[in-house]
Amino acid sequence: MLPMFSLIPTPSKGKTETLDLISKLGASRQDEAVNDGPLQPMKFNENAFELPGWVSRVANELGSPIVWFVMEKDIFASDASDQQNRFMIKKHAVVERIVPILTRAELAAANLVDVMERAGKKRRVDRGERVGNREREHGGLEVMVYCRGGWGCPLLLTRWEASQASVLKGKNYKEFHRRCGFAVKDRVEMWAFRNRDGRLCFAIGKQIDLELSL
Repeated sequence: MLPMFSLIPTPSKGKTETLDLISKLGASRQDEAVNDGPLQPMKFNENAFELPGWVSRVANELGSPIVWFVMEKDIFASDASDQQNRFMIKKHAVVERIVPILTRAELAAANLVDVMERAGKKRRVDRGERVGNREREHGGLEVMVYCRGGWGCPLLLTRWEASQASVLKGKNYKEFHRRCGFAVKDRVEMWAFRNRDGRLCFAIGKQIDLELSL
């Protein structure tokens, strides 16, 4: 099982340290979730692991010192379809690894307020008609998504009302899918970070041997 968080090492460190998100989300930390900012990783773990090189390079170029693992999944036909034009995110990954690091405004924009509340996170959010209108108007939270080659584009993170599925979608998805070269049954991994401006970013790519990714 891959660790959830990683600090990107500087050349002098030589290794990556893991961070324990579960302890951050414990009862002792819940009171800190009432402000408008996302929760921050707190507890260091002594275990070390190596980030995929391509993820580390993308995050470094965008000024991010911290990256967290979101999920692994197999590409389904719907993910590779130009007609459906979206990338499905596993429910547990949304609940455990995306929702906890979103601000109140981001939760509302991504239509994930109810998910956060069902998961038991004690954040104060505005569930009034004003938030609902904003989510419907914009259709999701705009994020940047990057492929293995470092090419990126804006997509929308949102949850569909009917199926309750969370997806990345948007007019750029067809080009993103083409550049990633996704095919049905490919095994891919998804990582997340915030760039130097605080914008939420995802890195999604096939799992291949390290030698092939250099």
